[in-house]
Amino acid sequence: ALQSAAFVITEENFDSLIASIDTDGDGKIAFEEFVNFYTDMEERKKWDSIRDEMEGKLPGTPSTMTIIGRVKAGVNVRNVNLNRLFQQFNGGGHPKAASATAKLENESEAEAVLHGLVDELIETSLDQQLRVGDFMQSPVLSAKPTMTEKQIEDLFIRYDVRALPVVDDNNEVIGLVSYKEVSAAKMRLINKQEKRLRQIEKAVADGRKLPEDRPLESAVKGWMKQKVQLAEASLTMAEVEQLLLETDVGYVPVVAEGTKQLVGMVTRTDLLRQHRYYSSLHYHNKGFSDSIAARKPIIELRKRLKKFDVENE
Repeated sequence: ALQSAAFVITEENFDSLIASIDTDGDGKIAFEEFVNFYTDMEERKKWDSIRDEMEGKLPGTPSTMTIIGRVKAGVNVRNVNLNRLFQQFNGGGHPKAASATAKLENESEAEAVLHGLVDELIETSLDQQLRVGDFMQSPVLSAKPTMTEKQIEDLFIRYDVRALPVVDDNNEVIGLVSYKEVSAAKMRLINKQEKRLRQIEKAVADGRKLPEDRPLESAVKGWMKQKVQLAEASLTMAEVEQLLLETDVGYVPVVAEGTKQLVGMVTRTDLLRQHRYYSSLHYHNKGFSDSIAARKPIIELRKRLKKFDVENE
């Protein structure tokens, strides 16, 4: 039972333990004797002293902890250098994938070592984050609210864009127009033109006066997206990426902090250009799973790093 519980003791210590339980000295341990011994240990806390005495006679063995680091696909990896981080343990490798073996006096030091590495990683690498203003498209093409379907379509074709912010005379964002709005506006315009032709044909057939020739095109301010999500140039790359994911859009106008003044545009493509490392397959190995309590220190470290992730996980 002691061996299965990971206790290793000498024969002398084992005999001493049995003798302390066998109070009547008959060489047998009755159930009542065992209960009394256990109760006595709980009350007087003898077990700690006995265990300490037994462990004190065992030769100490150094422990080691293997640390494997790999940069997960994310927005804050540019300044991470795991090779340099692990050199303090005589480890190393690639800046984005490295390993080291830390020597420990005992296993209880493992948590402190991991906390120290996480603190250093955050202070030296993850706190230095790109801002939207560092990689946005600027200057950016914009549309005026008086432009028609044809004019907007010409801009899309000429400059090969998929979305344009709409600004007023003060260069403040008042809307957004994408290829979807342009397509819908063009379809409405075609319907109007076909209706006009039918009216003309009917008027000619009936010998009536032709309908008034009024312009059929409409200004973009009437069919643009008016509720537009904006991003300030001071936002971090992680924040604007989360914004794109939550709103399910592919582009966001960038404005000066505290205003609606257009200063740029950021798209999913712009974000992808900043990603130099691709996400890897998740590693699930149930054979190495521990209890929730055993994983608590790692879970706490993960929470600290979670805010720097792309996923929330």
